[in-house]
Amino acid sequence: MSLIESLFNVSFTITTKTRASDGRGGWLVTWASAGTVQGRMRPATATERLMAAQRQAEISHVLYVAADESVQRGNRVTGEGRTWEVIAVREPSLADHHLEIECLETQLEGMP
Repeated sequence: MSLIESLFNVSFTITTKTRASDGRGGWLVTWASAGTVQGRMRPATATERLMAAQRQAEISHVLYVAADESVQRGNRVTGEGRTWEVIAVREPSLADHHLEIECLETQLEGMP
C-alpha cells in the first residue's frame, strides 16, 4: 500500500446512469451500482472553484482515489450519507499514482 492509499479512509459507492425506453417514446433514467472505492474527500479551495468556473463548471469537493479505480465523468459518488456528481476526472503528473476527481455535492430528491 502506498503512502497516499493509507489516507483513503472512506468507502464510497459509485453509481452510473442507465436509461431504458419507457415504451412511449421517452426514457426511464435509473442509477445502477458500479461498485465501491476507497478514497478521501475534501472541500474544493476557492482557487479550484474559480478555475472550474472558468471552464464553465461548478465544483464543491475533490475526491482522491487510487489510479486504477474506474470512476468517470457523469458518475455519482455516495459516502457518509452525502452524494456528489462527478464533474471531471484527472490524473495529476500522469504517474499512474492517484486520481483527483472534481465533484459537485447534490441533494437527491426523496421519493413520496
